[in-house]
Amino acid sequence: MAFDFSQPLAVDGGPPAKASPFPPRRRHGGREKRLLDEVVDSDILFYWLGTKVVELQRRAAERCGRRHAVACSSGTAAVHVAVGALGLPAGAEVIVPAITDMGSLTGILYQGLVPVFADVEPDTLNVDPASARRLVGPKTAAILAVHHAGLAADLDGLLAVAREAGAPVIEDCAQAWGCEHRGRAVGTFTDIATFSLNHFKHIECGSGGMVVTDDDRLRYRASLFLDKCYQREEGIRNPFFLAPNYQMTELQGAVALAQLEKVEVIAARRSALGSRLNGILAECPGVFTQPVPAGSRHSYFLYLFRLDLGTLKCSADEFSLALAAEGVPNAARLLTGGRPVYLYDIFTKRSAFPGTEYPFAPDRRYRPGDCPVAEAAFDTWITMNLYEEYSDTDVDEIGLAIGKVAWHMAHRASGGARR
Repeated sequence: MAFDFSQPLAVDGGPPAKASPFPPRRRHGGREKRLLDEVVDSDILFYWLGTKVVELQRRAAERCGRRHAVACSSGTAAVHVAVGALGLPAGAEVIVPAITDMGSLTGILYQGLVPVFADVEPDTLNVDPASARRLVGPKTAAILAVHHAGLAADLDGLLAVAREAGAPVIEDCAQAWGCEHRGRAVGTFTDIATFSLNHFKHIECGSGGMVVTDDDRLRYRASLFLDKCYQREEGIRNPFFLAPNYQMTELQGAVALAQLEKVEVIAARRSALGSRLNGILAECPGVFTQPVPAGSRHSYFLYLFRLDLGTLKCSADEFSLALAAEGVPNAARLLTGGRPVYLYDIFTKRSAFPGTEYPFAPDRRYRPGDCPVAEAAFDTWITMNLYEEYSDTDVDEIGLAIGKVAWHMAHRASGGARR
């Protein structure tokens, strides 16, 4: 399909490229209602006495290709549960990506572990294995592999680093339902992995999470960790380690069960839409999409593209505003506060817990310049949603909008006529 990117920009008085409204989103329906009714009729909302969470765990394990799945209250909780199940010692270090959600880090800090931030790859924004390798030291206890925005991290590289370090890898698949790395589903490459069922994810139950593993011991430790270390399977209430309460309710389990039935259709549709948009943007000057390795599947929790500001001679903010005028909602600065997470106050001020700098080691400081690729990314990347409800026409209009803005910015920079 040929696109005329030279049409006048909407910010200059031209018609917006997005000529039709986006379709409405309706994420819940009859199946969710029926399962919720069953929970209410049972008069049991507590997971241990009910059936829905148990069934969700069985089906999620099957869906993820793992022996076990353990449901919990959020994706943040899931990472905490995974870290707790591994039994990492307080004061040890966990290598984490510089660009991620705070939910990836909360449990690490609560367990008294020290995050060490690796830089990201400039073309994917996933953690760079080479940077992770440089951070390995005697205190390295684990590596967190976050599959950012629905694109798999370089698991081959990260697992090689982990083997050299003698440390486990935790896969954080919060944004990666339906994502595949070289023909294999993410969440199946490591001893333990986590997923999110937060409102904003591919599938959701308001808030919820999942830990998956093939290891019987890790499954058992995870089930204790999310439930105050109560040994419910044995009928014993004698905690032998500190653990929070991250139980999933039967109501959450019912909605998540219904949502799980939809995840493959959602991921496949988003992947198809993302591939279609990638094809359109391949023609755009100064615009680069995330590369997807052969045999892999990007599930597009978010759609990201990078601007070559040398070609376009505009800022990401200027590009974003012009694109919004074309009828395409988007954001510059990657939706994470405009900075890598290590520049949040909690790290720069070492203020995780009141009145102390715990768990940060005296020689561990977080400063601008630590991860230059990640810091530069906030000035050059644009983020958009790409929902499964979108039609091919919606995506074509999005592509036209991005192409128009890029064409005009590039021609303005080169002194060409701006129509």
